[in-house]
Amino acid sequence: MLTFITGLAAGALHVVMGPDHLAALAPIALQSRARGVRVGAQWGAGHGLGVVLIGLVGIGLRHLVDPMWLSAVSEWLVGFALIGVGVWALWSARTDLKVATHVHESAAVGMGLLHGAAGAGHLYGLLPALVLPPAQVVLYLGAYLTSAILAMAAFGGLLGGLAGSWPGVVRGAMGLSGFIAIVVGLFWLSTGLP
Repeated sequence: MLTFITGLAAGALHVVMGPDHLAALAPIALQSRARGVRVGAQWGAGHGLGVVLIGLVGIGLRHLVDPMWLSAVSEWLVGFALIGVGVWALWSARTDLKVATHVHESAAVGMGLLHGAAGAGHLYGLLPALVLPPAQVVLYLGAYLTSAILAMAAFGGLLGGLAGSWPGVVRGAMGLSGFIAIVVGLFWLSTGLP
């Protein structure tokens, strides 16, 4: 039971405490609560799967692939992805938001997957996997994945609900979140190449 609770806590805390996570989700979760929940859940699923995949690579292929190198490359790519999301958000704030955001909703899983494979996220999946028995590893990673999905769905719903409550705010929020995504992306790139 402790393994399950730890997995839930680690998944939820990690996904909502990363400024890069919030900067990546905000521009694509705006407009409505339902859309925010849906996009947040997709992003959380991608993030949780990214962590699980890095954890599995760390366990199964550690002699062939260095998970730290894979994480560093992913982190570098996150910087470019955040800049791309930011530019898209700034452009979308100037155009018809309904058309612009519909196309990019499907990118949420991919963005989450990339973020899950980058930075310290893999440590939450990898460290317990190295010390726990196999059955507990599965329980922990399953709880982590479930919690990541639920936490980001809640965050996306909160963003979408707030923006949907004040329709005039959506364009400004889209522009601000785009600017923040660009700044966070530039910071990620400034930490150096992998």
